[in-house]
Amino acid sequence: MKRALVLSGGGAKGSYQLGVYKALKRLRIKIDIIAGTSIGSINGALFVAGDYHKAKRLWQKITTEELLNYGFEDVKDYPKAAKEIVKNKGLKFDKAEEYIGKVIDERKVRESKIDYGLVTVNLKNMVPKMLTKEQIPNGKLISYIVASSTCFPAVEMKEIDGNYYIDGGYYDNLPINLAVQMGADEVIAVDLSAIGIKQKVKDKDIKIDYIKTKNKQLFVLEFNPEVATRNIKLGYNDTMKYYGKLDGDMFTFKKGSLERNCKKYSEKYINLIKAVLISDSKKVKITDILKNKRYQSIFLKIKQNKSLEKEINSSLEYLGNLFGLENEKIYNIEIFNKKLISEAESLKYITIDKKLKGKMLIGYIYNQYMNSENKEDVYKKLFNIALIFQKDFLAAIYLIAISNIEPINLKSESFFDEILNLIKK
Repeated sequence: MKRALVLSGGGAKGSYQLGVYKALKRLRIKIDIIAGTSIGSINGALFVAGDYHKAKRLWQKITTEELLNYGFEDVKDYPKAAKEIVKNKGLKFDKAEEYIGKVIDERKVRESKIDYGLVTVNLKNMVPKMLTKEQIPNGKLISYIVASSTCFPAVEMKEIDGNYYIDGGYYDNLPINLAVQMGADEVIAVDLSAIGIKQKVKDKDIKIDYIKTKNKQLFVLEFNPEVATRNIKLGYNDTMKYYGKLDGDMFTFKKGSLERNCKKYSEKYINLIKAVLISDSKKVKITDILKNKRYQSIFLKIKQNKSLEKEINSSLEYLGNLFGLENEKIYNIEIFNKKLISEAESLKYITIDKKLKGKMLIGYIYNQYMNSENKEDVYKKLFNIALIFQKDFLAAIYLIAISNIEPINLKSESFFDEILNLIKK
């Protein structure tokens, strides 16, 4: 049984792959084959050579100006910069090639027990060239890695023995088929979500674990040590979450903390939703409530006595994103909740407005509730908001649930019983 690590292209996003590799090492997942395209071929060669720490030092200090004859740090108009690059027939890649030659040890790659392969494309006829380390002539490994990484036309093509080669992403930016050809029985594919062609996997029976970055960085030629350090952490976190060692989606939490958080606050969360939606005076609105799929899902789970962990986690992740919390950290859920409350309290002076939405609307709902002595009156005010802005309303309800204030005792739940009776199992 052979396991392959497949690394996609993605330029400056490539630092994410270091975090993935670190996690795989921590999990003691043995890798027998590494196949990569573009930046994946560079990282892959370093991993095969056993030079992870060298790769990390590289990513944490390298800048665009050190790799290319152009710096993007002060360029805000990326489309304009891209036009200039094309006009000049691509960036010179000689500085990057020199750097790659210094950090990748061809001897170590060839002597490693881990097999290695890459993808590039012959520009003349657009024929792909998929090569293993045994198929690459001695002394030519760096040249073919550079060829795989030339993001043409942004970067000039690479000449090898009279032929001109361009980025492997023009044929297969996630070379799973190459890994299978090299003998892989299962694959861990790290997708950097970058522009490039991806070939369909030919072997339908091959086991593939996909680890995919959520990084929306668009300009993949902007190398930045600070961003790279963050991406390494994200790659590590995402991999540990994929294999069930950490919790969360966009944000990362210690294992078991989200389940514990749900058990602690779900009853209060439910009671707050009910308090806004079930007043007897609103019976005519029952059809409006049931039109909303999100509430239908919540009510169905309540009826079936199922956990609302998915809904609660969705609210806390949404809040973390809106409030700009750092998503590369591994959080203690109690600290995360305190940060959310702090951000919400900073919005206490917001007044209602027709255009209010997102964190401002959430801040308004939270502070209206927390600072009002007449909770029943607040429930009435929130009813229409609950129908129109479900996501923001539920996020605000989560904030209130994790606060120290309890919802008032409900006078009657007959209206809520009617809702549950109308919900189909």
